[in-house]
Amino acid sequence: MKVIHTSDWHIGQTLHQYSRDEEHKYFFDQLKDIILEEKPDALIVSGDIFHSSTPTVVSQKLYYHTLVELSQLYDDLQIIVTAGNHDSPSRLEAPRELWEAFDVTVIGNLDFYKDLNENELSYDASKIQIPIKRNDEIVGWVLAVPFINAGNYPSLKENDSYSNRVFSFYKILKDNLKLNCQFNENHSVVATGHFMIDGADLKGKGMVLGSIESVASSKFPSLEEIDYWAFGHVHHPQDIGGNNNMRYSGSPFALTFNEDYKHSVSIVNIENHNVNVKIKEIEPLIPLIDFPNKPKCYNEAYSLDDVILRIDEVIDKQCYVRLHAKSEMPFTDVENAKIIDLFENGKALFCGIQVYLPESKDNMTEKAILTIEEFKSISPYELGCSIYKKKNNVEMPDEMKLLFKGVCDDIMKL
Repeated sequence: MKVIHTSDWHIGQTLHQYSRDEEHKYFFDQLKDIILEEKPDALIVSGDIFHSSTPTVVSQKLYYHTLVELSQLYDDLQIIVTAGNHDSPSRLEAPRELWEAFDVTVIGNLDFYKDLNENELSYDASKIQIPIKRNDEIVGWVLAVPFINAGNYPSLKENDSYSNRVFSFYKILKDNLKLNCQFNENHSVVATGHFMIDGADLKGKGMVLGSIESVASSKFPSLEEIDYWAFGHVHHPQDIGGNNNMRYSGSPFALTFNEDYKHSVSIVNIENHNVNVKIKEIEPLIPLIDFPNKPKCYNEAYSLDDVILRIDEVIDKQCYVRLHAKSEMPFTDVENAKIIDLFENGKALFCGIQVYLPESKDNMTEKAILTIEEFKSISPYELGCSIYKKKNNVEMPDEMKLLFKGVCDDIMKL
């Protein structure tokens, strides 16, 4: 069985108010070419189809048009779409019966119900057991698991950890599949998932949702009947724990400036339960550029004057640009307007400026981390003033202090 694994499309995302619809269309054109070249049995999209749970009409039209176009490339192609944490499960699933006419299976959520005999939540496992066919014969299965809220994973014992509950859930799914009368041990099995896994490289992901959201990667290889794990949620394409059969396919292009790595889709070929993964890079339509460099600190940054002198290097390129410059003080509105004016007639799209301030002697000697006791003893007002000074290298102005203290006092009265 051959599948193409992709995820985290985030249709409808904007970058500094710039629409990215054309970039999505450019990716979908490349995906279409890859499908025609590779002729997979299935295309798997592992969550975060949309950037918002309430996508615009334009975003929905792009999604519908894309799936219809891909589904008609050739007869045996099946498309399986699962919801991610950014998606609305009910909105994604609403036209599910219509999608079946196009050989597209959309799984927004599990159909939970109250098991009166066991007095606990149960679900219809058959809904997510998707047979993959070639010439009308089953060659494999996809366990199409969408994003599931942490509290909905079954617990086999009291106070079971999130990681154990996720693992137990997949073990039950695997065991249920083996009971399916159509299942054959020669069939290939792929399972999807949309969550954080311990040890994953989170570069560009932003804030981690907390350790409770992480699943131990060491547990998955013990479920030997599952040949390939098609994960979504993390945007950096990567294998997990050195296993080529456990993979985040990553987002199709950089969604933020921090995602400064190559993006791709994964082409997975499974023969006799042996897995081979080929990576197909996706060319970005509009690259994201940190200019003139991406310094780690004040001393590595260029002055604003030097940045302006070099701006012609990027101003006429079709790209998103985030500037980096050092300054003794935060930029004034006049300086910010001057920077914006530089991009007025160019092709480059201005996406802000990162300012690097010199560290004061106070900051150099200040403890970076407060103990719990110290944190409890400091007031919100004192903490805010301290953060302002550390970020701007100057004391908070008296007028701002007065306003900020009033807000803090009002909050403390609640």
